[in-house]
Amino acid sequence: NLAASAASQEVLTTSSTNSTRLDALTVVKAQQAISGEIVLERLVTTLMQAAIENAGAQRGALLLPDGDSLSVAAIFDISQDGTLAPTGEGAAHELPWTLLSYVRRTREHVLIGDASKTHPFSSDAYLSRSGARSVLCLPLMRQEQFSGALYLENDLTTNAFSPERLVLLGHLASQAAISIENARLYADVQRARTELRQANDELERRVEERTHELKQAQARLVDTAREVGMAEVASNVLHNVGNVLTSAVVNLEMMRQAVGSSRVSRLKQASALLLENRETLADFLVHDPKGRHLPDYLAALAHELVHEQTRLMEDMDAMGRHVEHIRAIVQVQQTYAKTALLTEECDLAQLIDDALRIQLAALQRHGVNVRLELSAVPRARVDKHKVLQILINLISNAKYALDEVPEGRRNLWVKLTAEGQVARIQVVDDGVGIAPGMKDKLFAHGFTTRKDGHGFGLHSSALAAQLLRGSLSLESEGPGKGATATLELPLT
Repeated sequence: NLAASAASQEVLTTSSTNSTRLDALTVVKAQQAISGEIVLERLVTTLMQAAIENAGAQRGALLLPDGDSLSVAAIFDISQDGTLAPTGEGAAHELPWTLLSYVRRTREHVLIGDASKTHPFSSDAYLSRSGARSVLCLPLMRQEQFSGALYLENDLTTNAFSPERLVLLGHLASQAAISIENARLYADVQRARTELRQANDELERRVEERTHELKQAQARLVDTAREVGMAEVASNVLHNVGNVLTSAVVNLEMMRQAVGSSRVSRLKQASALLLENRETLADFLVHDPKGRHLPDYLAALAHELVHEQTRLMEDMDAMGRHVEHIRAIVQVQQTYAKTALLTEECDLAQLIDDALRIQLAALQRHGVNVRLELSAVPRARVDKHKVLQILINLISNAKYALDEVPEGRRNLWVKLTAEGQVARIQVVDDGVGIAPGMKDKLFAHGFTTRKDGHGFGLHSSALAAQLLRGSLSLESEGPGKGATATLELPLT
């Protein structure tokens, strides 16, 4: 009898060992299937199938963190014909949320062997009416970070989730946490690529639109100048447009260089690494030197791409200001024959800022340091585009006057003050200065000291200042001592 009992015990032990091996092999296969999925939707389905089949459950749910709460990623049930099928969205509320919140908060698993008896979650409305006999909820943890919760229930038998199955399901949960994190990382990469591609497409479209507007404005300008038949007016306006177009072209070239040197291609390299190692993604991210650095690399790359996009949007705003000013110059020419002024109350400090923004790219390219000294002055009723025309010409002239000064010592000051009912704007440079014999010729039409100049800028600016009931003057102590251009405008 002792021998028979021992033989029976040995058979039972051998059977149990074989069963455990089979369960372990099944879980290993399930882990491989889960680790091979990188798209979150497919990963969820594969995980739920593996968990329900290996646990012997009739119902299961996967919940993922959503801020301070949990959101239902999927719910699956065993149908009457024995197949596994997803449950509709209405079933999302049919879960033991008290139990799920506890697992999310404590990061501890909950196992209820017999839900029909009193247990710590007996007060949960779902458990009291669902008919579930055995209940198991496992936290999905990744490097001490909560990645979600796996909920399983069996409504046929008590103690359906044995300690051995609990251990095997624990391994499955660990792999699920890794795979979910990888899938979300992959989804973030794909989303970033899509958003950046859309941003680049939008940028190219807007650049094309602005370029088309520039060409249309230039065409209208030429047509209007021909119709008016005033050579001096046409020359002056073309000169003003040229100043703005120079800045616009520099700005456009900077945008093209930024787009051309975009690091979006590095996203493709990162995606290629993920796809290349998708079958062994967990080992790649944990053990491979490239894989270990990939999350940090993607985070840094995302920061650079956001900075790049911000810079491009700022350049687009500057481009819009260039187009608006050119449009205004064309409008000025169209109304010039009537000598009409489109006056409005303006903040002179804001007009100074707008003029500097239009010339910003050119000033930076010439290495000019700009300093502002702006006092608080009342708003003035002026034609803002004529004031902009004058300021842009004065800033452009000062920029060229600094070309012969060594880099690092090219300084330009813009000052705003008021005396009585007169506002005074001064553009000061420490450039080449003006010879005494040239002062009387500076505002003459066609006179210029630059090799490639046309002699229209100061002449047209002086005429514009007179139309504004103001004055424009230019002073210098001599060659090499800089110059000061002063625009005075009435405040009444």
